[in-house]
Amino acid sequence: MSAIRIFTFGCKVNQYDSQIFRELFLDDGYDVTDSNYYDIAFVNTCCVTLRAQNECRRTIERLQKMGKQVWISGCWVEKEDFYCNLPGITVLRREFLYRQAQIKGIRKVSNFYAHNRAFVKVVDGCENFCSYCIVPFVRGKIKSRPIYDIVEEVSNLIKKSFCEIVLTGVDLGSYGKDTGTSLKDLIREISCIPGLKRIRLSSIEVFHFNEKLLELLSLCSNFCPSFHIPLQSGSSSVLKMMRRPYNYKQYKHFIDRIRSIWDIATITTDIMVGFPGETEIDFYQTISAIEECGFLKVHLFPFSLHRQTSAANLENKISEKEKRARMLKATEVAHNVSTTVKQQFIGKTLSVFVEKNTDGLWFGYSENYIPVLIDADIELTGRIVRTVPEGLRNIEKQTCLLARKFSILQ
Repeated sequence: MSAIRIFTFGCKVNQYDSQIFRELFLDDGYDVTDSNYYDIAFVNTCCVTLRAQNECRRTIERLQKMGKQVWISGCWVEKEDFYCNLPGITVLRREFLYRQAQIKGIRKVSNFYAHNRAFVKVVDGCENFCSYCIVPFVRGKIKSRPIYDIVEEVSNLIKKSFCEIVLTGVDLGSYGKDTGTSLKDLIREISCIPGLKRIRLSSIEVFHFNEKLLELLSLCSNFCPSFHIPLQSGSSSVLKMMRRPYNYKQYKHFIDRIRSIWDIATITTDIMVGFPGETEIDFYQTISAIEECGFLKVHLFPFSLHRQTSAANLENKISEKEKRARMLKATEVAHNVSTTVKQQFIGKTLSVFVEKNTDGLWFGYSENYIPVLIDADIELTGRIVRTVPEGLRNIEKQTCLLARKFSILQ
């Protein structure tokens, strides 16, 4: 029996896909392992940035030097200009793997291996065509799953002791666009499933929110008020060049609206640095936006040129040296802002889902997605506890809240 080890790059949607492929490989008789003893390396690739592509390539090269048979799939191999001149690579298109899974009756995940929370993909594809983004070209048109199918999957995951579910999709807010339903309809059905303690939304665009959706979320007792809402730039002129259908003022107004509903709400975001034509003034507007919005975390990316996108034809490209300088500055500011946000929750009551023990402390995330360490002598993995953080502690390259007193909720 051949053994396969799966390497996954990129977003939560890719992680969900890898779970489907894992079940397909198991059904085909392979031993799927996380150990160092395996024959085949399956690499589920990402191409959203050139950095991600290079990381995938380096991993493939390393695996080949180790003498492994390498299978690759994912977004990188879906690119029009994809090429891989490494010998002995087996390319498996995502559509092919999904078709094989469906033939075998694998239409949903039965478990979420090696995770404490489960990601559930509810919609694939994107039709926004922002000027810089390769995703619509490699993921295709919107494809929403039926509500009953998702409800069944979530119910089964709850039976497997997953108490926290993250709804995810390439363009989550577009759910139902192709079927006549909506994300609001889906959340209404899922939030009342017995045994579901927590429900989160993954990345969702600001233009997909409306007052009715906010009202519904505010009424869901198990909804976790952490929002990942991509900003991309604090400059309205750059947003226009990016073909983002909002300006910074509109974005900031919506962030303020969220915080008027949930006083503990936190916001994380994506920001791109070095978009063609981004002036120094534009960049410092982005720096100001990071500070004004008070982001808990900022995923920072330098602009990556993808030949298929319209941004590839823009003039006034930013040099790699200037991109690096801007990235360093933005990273420093984002880190300082994140620490300030976390400090604001010292002394406040938070609910924490404990995931693991690290360096003798219990690690987990609060309902508003702040990393928390708990100093306790009893086993807490998989528990939801109420605690009041009393300070900060740095661990595993991140700043966490630290608590010593707690009570077990579940």
